[in-house]
Amino acid sequence: MVYVAEPLNLMPQVDLWTFLFSNPLNVSLDKPLMIDGLTGKQLTYGQVKSDSLKFRAGLDKFGFKRGKYNAIDYPTIAFGTVAAGGSMSPANPAYTAKELQYQLEQTKSKILIASQETLPVALDAAQLAGLPKSSVFVFGDNEISGVKPYTQVLMAETEMGPVRLNHEEASNTIAYLCFSSGTTGRSKGVMTSHMNIASNILQVFQHTQDDLNLSTERYMGVLPFYHIYGLTCMFHFCTYLGLPLVVLPRFDLATFCKSIETHKVTIAHIVPPIFILLAKDPSVTKYDLSSIRYFWSGAAPLSRELSHAVSNRLNVGAIQGYGMTESSPVSHVPHLRSEVSGSIGELLPGMRARVVDEEGKDVKQGERGELWMAGPNIMLGYLGMPEETAQTVDKDGYLHTGDIAVVDENNQWYIVDRVKELIKYKGFQVAPAELEALLLTSDLIADCAVIGVYDASQATELPRAYVKLTPGTPADDATAKAIEVFVEKNVAHHKKLRGGVRFIDEVPKSAAGKILRKELRAAANEELKTSVKSKI
Repeated sequence: MVYVAEPLNLMPQVDLWTFLFSNPLNVSLDKPLMIDGLTGKQLTYGQVKSDSLKFRAGLDKFGFKRGKYNAIDYPTIAFGTVAAGGSMSPANPAYTAKELQYQLEQTKSKILIASQETLPVALDAAQLAGLPKSSVFVFGDNEISGVKPYTQVLMAETEMGPVRLNHEEASNTIAYLCFSSGTTGRSKGVMTSHMNIASNILQVFQHTQDDLNLSTERYMGVLPFYHIYGLTCMFHFCTYLGLPLVVLPRFDLATFCKSIETHKVTIAHIVPPIFILLAKDPSVTKYDLSSIRYFWSGAAPLSRELSHAVSNRLNVGAIQGYGMTESSPVSHVPHLRSEVSGSIGELLPGMRARVVDEEGKDVKQGERGELWMAGPNIMLGYLGMPEETAQTVDKDGYLHTGDIAVVDENNQWYIVDRVKELIKYKGFQVAPAELEALLLTSDLIADCAVIGVYDASQATELPRAYVKLTPGTPADDATAKAIEVFVEKNVAHHKKLRGGVRFIDEVPKSAAGKILRKELRAAANEELKTSVKSKI
């Protein structure tokens, strides 16, 4: 069957800059919009609007033609670029020079702006990509290694109006080129249009507006702005509604909690690794987090058990939505006051979806299958990759997510795992996310990840847990056995940890909180090679 959400009441008809500063709530130009969580420095709604147009004017003078670092002036770069009719491609600050070179070359970038910390890598990448040093700039106020601050060169004294786009142009003009994580091969540049972002903002607002206190809400901006989650759900959403956003350059638990306490943050978009700390770290209770109404998770699955743990410990709403870079990113969100633990909520307005089996046939409601979805927020495609685009978005406009979903009788959606991450034990399917959610309820475990390891003697995969232990828990055979027994008592026979338990210092994760299972598989393969050599 096809699941069809309610219609989207308003479709954007203009370019993204004009949409963002249409000011539907008539907020004052003096209202604080971007707040530095460390220093308290503020940029007002009017300043962000004006600075983006000054940056747009600076790009014009520079000769720009249409064709892990957060900062409160990040929107100046983003909004100024789209105002000039250009495309911005946010980059991961953890990239190596080679990885950044790849992104620069794929996007044919003309200007590169880096933080002080990432400048050495940026300069190396620019040289490799053939981008002149004169086209590299730095955030902040000081010249570093001969590289000038962007504010000295790319900020004009006067504003210049945005390039205006009609509905058709806005639907087909790229605003952002976020790169996918590359967990299955080289990362892909996701072409996100002006209309994709604007539509997604309206979809989320229409679905949640009755639950928001628009006169008092304050959001936390701690997730990386180079990721589509931070890009859309934080500074774009907050700008459109004129809601203050408290910006932190990176996540640190103490700073995060203190900023909530100081700035009276009401809604914080976070990821599951932060939920784990909120649920288990003893230092959290030292801070007054009473202003928080909702911790809102995304980017990776949040289990029912973990959301309950945070909700009960801190007396807050603990919810999750769902989306992908390819869907700009949000497709599912709960009604905030009636969230269902473990659920990703309902399909957003203006969207339709299917849940299908391996042959692409619709499964019955309540059965598992791959989620396919379509709507105005679905990407234009992958940059320079028409074949990959055709494999991901079909002729009917459905994005094949690769995620396994279930829809219950109340039309609540659940993501239960990834198609490619399912462990196949002797014909039975084992979902890593299910075992991880169970393991995190143990007092022995601070964090964990589960993968399948192939056992040639049995010709099957075996579930194995990689575990970060809680402080004071010994990493010995007795602890490993206790964890295996704990799982065995709580799961079906085929889901036992037959691949054993391995202790690690940290579970490898992306900046968005997704477990990097390929790194664990590589470690498992190395362990297997070492074991084979020792037997020879």
